[in-house]
Amino acid sequence: MDLTQLTDENVVVNGAYVTRGAPGFEILSSIRADTRLASSSKNALLSDHDGAMEPSSFYMLRYHRDRMLHAAKDLGWAGTCDTIAGPSGLSLLRQVLHSYFVSESGRDGPPKPLKLRVTIDFTGYISITSTPLPPLHPSSLFPLLLSSLPASIGQALPPQAWRVTIYPISVSPSLFTRHKTTERSVYNEARSFIVKRLPDADRADSLLNEILVVNQDDEVMEGSINTPYFWRGGRWVTPPAAAGGHTGTTRRYALEAGLCVEETVMRDSIEPGESIWLSNGARGWGWGVVEMQE
Repeated sequence: MDLTQLTDENVVVNGAYVTRGAPGFEILSSIRADTRLASSSKNALLSDHDGAMEPSSFYMLRYHRDRMLHAAKDLGWAGTCDTIAGPSGLSLLRQVLHSYFVSESGRDGPPKPLKLRVTIDFTGYISITSTPLPPLHPSSLFPLLLSSLPASIGQALPPQAWRVTIYPISVSPSLFTRHKTTERSVYNEARSFIVKRLPDADRADSLLNEILVVNQDDEVMEGSINTPYFWRGGRWVTPPAAAGGHTGTTRRYALEAGLCVEETVMRDSIEPGESIWLSNGARGWGWGVVEMQE
C-alpha cells in the first residue's frame, strides 16, 4: 500500500486519492484500563486537565486524548476536534471509557485490567473494543529512571525479555506512520514478517516479539507496537519525531520526566545482544534483547 504521497488536501491510499476527513480509516489509541491506577496520584495528574487530580483508571488518559486530537487537527477532522478538544472533550472521553470499562471488566468477578482499543472517526464517533491485560503494579507504569540494568525496574515486568529484531524493508514516513490510525498496514506487515519466522511453539507468544521499523535513511523510527529506548553516550535516547514514527504517550512521559532524550539511532549502530527499553500505552514498560535476523 502506498501511503507516502501527501498533498494539502489529499492522501494517496491504494493508488487513489482520498480527501482528508473522508471515511476509510479512524484515529486509534490503545489505553490501559486498570482500577489500581485510580490510587496513583501520578496517573491522576497525567489523566486530568489544568492540574486537576481526579482519580483515573485510565493510563495517561490526557496524553492519549492529546495525541488523538493532534491527529484530528492534521487530518482536518473538525467534528473529531469538536468532540474531544478542551476540558469538556476530555471529560466526555473519560465518561465513555468509564461506562465501557464498568460494563466489561467485572463480568466474571472482580474488575480486571483491559486494553481498550479506542477509535474515533471523522464525525467524532467513538468506538471501543477490549482485550484482557496482565496485572501490573502502578509503580511499574511510572518509572522514576531507566536503569542500565533493565530488569531492575520492578517485579511486575515479564519474566523474559522481549525478542527484538529489525525490519529489513525500509519504510517511507507518512501521515500513517506519524499518527496512530486503523490504517496500520506498515506495522502489520512488519509484525507478520517476524511472526512467520518464529517456531510454531512461539507464535502464541508473538506479543513478546518486537520489530524495529527503519526509514529510508536507515534511521530507526519506532517499534511495531512499542517506543524503543537505546543506551547511547551514557544516557537513554529515543528516535526523534522527525524520523517519522508515532509520538507515543509513554514516549512523551519519558521525555517530559527526563528519562531520555531524542537522538537519531541508525540501523548499523544496533548490536546483537543489545538490551533496550520498550514502552507502550497499554502494557507500560519492559525490556528487550536485540536478535539480528539473517
